[in-house]
Amino acid sequence: MMDGTFVTAFRDVMAEPTVETVNGKERLILPAGWTDQTPKRPTPSPLAVGTLTGLIHYVRADRDGLALAACLVHVQDPGLVTLLGSLEDEDTGFRRRMYLAASTALVGPSPLPFGQYVDAETFVVALQAGFVETPDRDVLLHLVASIKESKVRETVDTGVAQEVTVAGGVVLVGTARVPNPVTLKPWRTFREIDQPASRFILRLRSGKDTEKPALALFEADGGAWKLEAVRAVAAYLRAALGETVTVIA
Repeated sequence: MMDGTFVTAFRDVMAEPTVETVNGKERLILPAGWTDQTPKRPTPSPLAVGTLTGLIHYVRADRDGLALAACLVHVQDPGLVTLLGSLEDEDTGFRRRMYLAASTALVGPSPLPFGQYVDAETFVVALQAGFVETPDRDVLLHLVASIKESKVRETVDTGVAQEVTVAGGVVLVGTARVPNPVTLKPWRTFREIDQPASRFILRLRSGKDTEKPALALFEADGGAWKLEAVRAVAAYLRAALGETVTVIA
């Protein structure tokens, strides 16, 4: 039966942490072999919204009593805007707390993957569901609707324009000229913003004997639309929030 003698003896020989003053601050010095277990401060998860309107309403209402003058609204990319707190001190690792994130990811991905060939039906649905109505979009819809068969033969392909011949049973007689490049406005940033227009290259490829040609759109603006979208989002938020909070992009 243990009487506590062993525990007392073990305590007397066990190394203990000490407190020392370093540069005017008290530091806990751990014995060799000990691991520093700094307690983690709880961090609440940021709110998530899918629109700029949601972010604006949160800032205006300020239900959480934030120091908004010290906060930042950061337009990180065309589909992500975050509301960040001020930079904290050394004791918290100089972290910057995120209070809210507005993301177009909550709305869902684009219905048309750029740079990939899809069947005609998928292409037509994606053009109508995922693009703002523009003259070039309507031209593409008319072109695809006019092709009835699958036999596509390239007759002229200069890299700027592609001419294709379609087998019998076609509304378009003979050779149809595929417009290139086309200027389109896909839904790629927040719905409150006028979607930036950019150029695309349209390509057609023969399908199977019983199918229409496959079609693909390739981006041809070098990503310039992203810069335009970020500027537009930042301008929209500055106009809506005024001097309440700083908006950076």
